[in-house]
Amino acid sequence: MMQKSITQEKMSSVILDSIGEAVVIVDPEARTIRNCNSVTEDLFGYSKSELIGQNTSILHISQEHYEKFGEKSEKVLNRGEVYKGEFQMQRKDGSIIDTYHTVSSLNKEIGWENGVVSVIRDITDKKETEKQLQSHVKERSILLAEMHHRVKNNLAVIAGLLYIQIEASVDEAVVESLKTSYCRLQSIAQVHEQLYKDAELDANISMDSYLHQMAENVDEIIILPGKTITVDIYCEDITIPLMQAVPLGLLLSELLVNAYKHAFEGRETGRIQISCDVKEEQLNIEVSDDGIGLPEDFSLDSGSIGMEIVQTLIEQLDGQLLYSSEAGEGTTFTVSFIVAN
Repeated sequence: MMQKSITQEKMSSVILDSIGEAVVIVDPEARTIRNCNSVTEDLFGYSKSELIGQNTSILHISQEHYEKFGEKSEKVLNRGEVYKGEFQMQRKDGSIIDTYHTVSSLNKEIGWENGVVSVIRDITDKKETEKQLQSHVKERSILLAEMHHRVKNNLAVIAGLLYIQIEASVDEAVVESLKTSYCRLQSIAQVHEQLYKDAELDANISMDSYLHQMAENVDEIIILPGKTITVDIYCEDITIPLMQAVPLGLLLSELLVNAYKHAFEGRETGRIQISCDVKEEQLNIEVSDDGIGLPEDFSLDSGSIGMEIVQTLIEQLDGQLLYSSEAGEGTTFTVSFIVAN
């Protein structure tokens, strides 16, 4: 009988030592260690004889941690479930290690009060890698924020110089040309303003926020005495990447400025509507007005600087530009392209 008992004990030790993770069998009543395997010895730096019979607090970094682990695991075990969670533990030499625990009843039918087994995995290297990655991400975010901040500031300086030139010029044609350039510059600056706030390499531009800011900028710079122009914006929750935001912003700014300048000649009021939606990954933006309509001889290939810019930007987006217009009924430009992943 004694021989059989010894054999079973040795067999249990062999089975425990064959497991690649640290395994600790605990008496729940006193929270003392009944048995453990060789991986536990390697992980914590104690010999098996030093651990067996000891309270599990020997492996915890403080009494508070010991009690907290007990509360968390017992709450789960009382429901008949397996406790899984991360916890910091302490080795014999005092060093702290990050561990992942899987705690379950030795006998589910009887309940966990008869004994529990805790499988402990060392995740210290994993946690250290995560910390390094988080540190790199933070450093990258700071660098990107600084880059976008500098670009934004440089654009602000150029915009300021343009505005001074606008104020100083007496030639109306020069003033109109400078105002158009100013709006183009502002459309780029807005992109970097949003990216500066987000400070992420993969940060996307919110179309709704961008369109409202662009409309405000155009309304501030394109002053039309005796005219009241209202801009309505209807946009879904849509974001696009930087590589598409800059050309799209320039394109929309061009269409909006043109509508302000030419759509409402001979009228005191006007309304412009910008709508934006996505269908099957295709972004569709309509810029429409209730103005006088386009000239009969209008063409996208008219050779004007504005339309040449629009055509170039559409090519950059690999998109499509359509328009429709009726005399006295207004004009609608539709921009469509696939949003990049």
